[in-house]
Amino acid sequence: MQRRSLLALAALPMPALAFPERSVTIIVPFAAGGSTDIAARLIAERLSALLSGRFVVENRTGAGGAVGSEAVKRATPDGHTLLMASASSHGANPAVFRDLPYDAVSDFAPIALTGVTPLALAVPPSGPPLGVVDVAGLRAALADGRGNYGSAGAGSITHLAGEMFLSRAGLRAEHIPYRGGAPALEALARGEVTFALDTLAGLNALSEAGRIRLIAMGTARRAPTHPQLLTLEEQGVAPFDLSTWNALLAPRGTPPERLAGLSRAVHEALAEPALAQRLAGLGVGVPEPTGPAQTAEFIAAEVGKFRAIAEGAGLRLERP
Repeated sequence: MQRRSLLALAALPMPALAFPERSVTIIVPFAAGGSTDIAARLIAERLSALLSGRFVVENRTGAGGAVGSEAVKRATPDGHTLLMASASSHGANPAVFRDLPYDAVSDFAPIALTGVTPLALAVPPSGPPLGVVDVAGLRAALADGRGNYGSAGAGSITHLAGEMFLSRAGLRAEHIPYRGGAPALEALARGEVTFALDTLAGLNALSEAGRIRLIAMGTARRAPTHPQLLTLEEQGVAPFDLSTWNALLAPRGTPPERLAGLSRAVHEALAEPALAQRLAGLGVGVPEPTGPAQTAEFIAAEVGKFRAIAEGAGLRLERP
């Protein structure tokens, strides 16, 4: 009896080692203080509590997110180094830049989507173009091809969003790149550019202050916070569904059981009303739960979408 019991125990699979075994570093490939950084810190705080470990955020900036992304690609694949990726680092960058030191799809093991931020279309409150209040008015103002639009920089999400709008609407306009999103939005408020597409969160304060005018949502559905703001598709520019997003990734080769455990913990954290409310304050919406496989499919589709936009606009740039 005792021998049979010992043999039965020996046949059972060995339990996985406790995780995390030490501090887990979440690398944010952008500067501190932005929405990606703040969201990463909020999620790290909850993961520390849920997994009884220490999750810390480290900012590794440079090259539009490439420096931090490459660092995670080269990290030991044991779940203790993670990346808070974004639509810039893992959507726009692979579509636009020739010499990225990482493959957005094959070099990483996705864990979960952590947030989605919708884009919106805005114009100056008065001009140029004078008196534009909707997409039809903007199309008329751009009909002669003399308009322009601002973005956070060449190859940025807002650059690709502007090109996508022009392509879908059959229009032409000059691209004016700025050194970041804030200068681009200030230029819009001053009337230096005809239009801009940016995050609803970034545009909203300027809109409430009367410094810019929101004229369309860039997503397929209206925003719950702006139910009267029509989408681009409702105003005849279709198909158009564009958001920025964040996803938590690990290096390729990370054990599947660790990816699954992290994914469950992320979804548990995002289901907490207090965390969802704090993210909403950043303009970040909690997405539907996505496991590792669904997240991988999502990122591959996003790369394909942005690549189609870039190819249509003839964009192929050297990494900054």
